[in-house]
Amino acid sequence: MIKLRFTPKEMNDPNKAFNIFQNKVISISKRKEEVDVKSFYAQLAGLGDRFEECSQREVMNKNSKRLAETLVSLGNGKLAGVIYSFLIKLNHNKPSQVEQLAYNGLAIAKRFNDPVHIMARCEDLNKIYSIIEPQGQKRLRLLYDEKRALSTICKNYDKAQERFMSITRKMKPLGTYQRLLCHVKIRIARAEKRTNPNQAIYELETAKEIANELKSEKLLKIINSVMEDITK
Repeated sequence: MIKLRFTPKEMNDPNKAFNIFQNKVISISKRKEEVDVKSFYAQLAGLGDRFEECSQREVMNKNSKRLAETLVSLGNGKLAGVIYSFLIKLNHNKPSQVEQLAYNGLAIAKRFNDPVHIMARCEDLNKIYSIIEPQGQKRLRLLYDEKRALSTICKNYDKAQERFMSITRKMKPLGTYQRLLCHVKIRIARAEKRTNPNQAIYELETAKEIANELKSEKLLKIINSVMEDITK
């Protein structure tokens, strides 16, 4: 496990510092050695701060995306995913930018079979589409993607833990993902209730099974309310 460090002097020029950082990471990845993810993220965040101070966020975005593409080509989906998670936070006040970044991150998570981050990137995108296109097909497709990812996590929790690519956090308890799956199924049911009521009812019935397993009266109340709205 190789930790990355910068000296204060190296950080004076963010462009030069990024090149040093990039070359180190690519060299380590080519040798098939493992980069310490915490130090990788810390260096990335430090570089982001320096580019922000120099009013060069777009340069940071461009450099980081290029590095992520290189890492994907080297088979290092973990660090590429970390880069996109960071960029989404860096550009949180620009929805159109976040949309593209989240789609890129989603593609990486799918390529490396990381259902937790498939779910996370779908959620990033759903936050955008729930405002700009709440009844649109893009949002509905993302809800189904998120449902599949959560179903995979719930059915294969131990394997999902093995594939989980994060900076510092551990995976949440299984019950948390089961609750999230219920909520996504409810969202799908609400979206499908007019155009595909049979599918909506199926989503609610399967959500109810999970809610019963969790013994969640709150979830059952929501499910029953949506079911009544569809079948009335």
